[in-house]
Amino acid sequence: MNSQVSNVQQPVGQFHEEHMRVTSVPLITKGLVMFSGVPLAKDSFKQNSGRYYATVKIHPDALPVQPAIGQHWQVKGNRIIEDMETGDYVMQQHTYESPDHIACSLPESGEQLIQFISKEKDFKGIGESKARALWSALGKDFHTILQHDTAENRSRLRVLLSDDSVDSLFQGYSKYKNLAYCNWMSEQKIPASVQQRLLKHHGHGSIQAIKENPYLLIGFGMAFEDIDKLVEFDQFEITKCDHKRLSAALEIAIRKEVEKGHTYSSHKDLKPHLTKLLKDKDLVSQAFSAGHNKAQFILNHETGTYHPTAQLLMENVVAKRLQMLATQKDLFDQRSYKAFDQAASELPYELTKKQAEAVTTCLDNAASCITGGAGTGKTTVLRTALKAYLNLGFTIHAVALSGRAAMRLHESIDLPTMTIAALLRNDPIKPDLASPINLLVIDEHHQQNLSLLLQARALCKPCAATITKGRALVTLI
Repeated sequence: MNSQVSNVQQPVGQFHEEHMRVTSVPLITKGLVMFSGVPLAKDSFKQNSGRYYATVKIHPDALPVQPAIGQHWQVKGNRIIEDMETGDYVMQQHTYESPDHIACSLPESGEQLIQFISKEKDFKGIGESKARALWSALGKDFHTILQHDTAENRSRLRVLLSDDSVDSLFQGYSKYKNLAYCNWMSEQKIPASVQQRLLKHHGHGSIQAIKENPYLLIGFGMAFEDIDKLVEFDQFEITKCDHKRLSAALEIAIRKEVEKGHTYSSHKDLKPHLTKLLKDKDLVSQAFSAGHNKAQFILNHETGTYHPTAQLLMENVVAKRLQMLATQKDLFDQRSYKAFDQAASELPYELTKKQAEAVTTCLDNAASCITGGAGTGKTTVLRTALKAYLNLGFTIHAVALSGRAAMRLHESIDLPTMTIAALLRNDPIKPDLASPINLLVIDEHHQQNLSLLLQARALCKPCAATITKGRALVTLI
């Protein structure tokens, strides 16, 4: 739109429904999205004698997808009508702020679909001529073909498109094929960020599971209190004492203790979290029973401690691996001595007796700890041990919990480093022709949570070694 001046503002109280095609998206921020479009319904102009356009202002978490030019939207809610002076004429703007209902749909057919595909950036490389040819050749089969990415359907598309354009078409369409599920979740006030995680990792099949048990959403970042509101709003036929709700509350209570670094909790620790969520003493007692029935925890009757089942399994895997490594000793041989001697000779100063013992211990044992107060030379020991491993032909992979910590580690050891999250996105560390033996260095081992530690261990195949510094653990895997 050109420069406009608001002349008259008329709040309209009645509930109104609008169908619109998006023509502009002037604002997208973390807290507000604003988009405008032209009305599509045949009776769009009944409310006034002039032309008008619709504008939506809404929080991004309330949207099923990010708005884009050409999309079709349905909006229901109260509106504000303003007369906007545009050059020599007046045009009305109908504004819907935080509407009660909002849904997006892909244009179904004809010219609107052709224009949408040719202009939407998600369909990269497909211009108007290609889009028109597709519709002409496929017609109503267009949606059926793109909903099923099969060799047969790709063969039909290759008559009109290159391989790259076929890939682009399927990738672009995949964003919109889940719109029905996104619209349903938005209607239930499920935040867009939660929707994205849900569909990314579990697809549309998980929607039925959510309908049966909405408290599964806590695993995707939705707050317990918000799910309670959702259940009341949509009548999911779940009562306050339903075992699904109680188990979810217990899961959150356990998670809060795990986030503190604990691998087990006591009744005294968990009860306040449950009381805050359930606000009922009897429901708190029932939650413990529901958790026991679902094997959410293992109760140690001797100590009275609650061990989360998932954490206990991870803890056992890591403990067994370390126990196995602890039996591997006397690894320091003539080659190791030569590698150590060469590394020590390159230092600008001599190692102290204790530092030299620490380095040789790293080379002699599959599992060992480097301990010491500030200024005792832990970094010197690590740097020397790594140099010795380099001399032995190891490829070193150094990681830390955060980007800043990874940079500090790089400055300490003068080797390439990365975050542990980046490491976990890579392929497993395993021997190959370029790197027959590997060394994994984890900085500040005690700060890593159990899940990350388990994943790091799983990423390392045989013939890899691991050193961690701080309260350090040195292992040969």
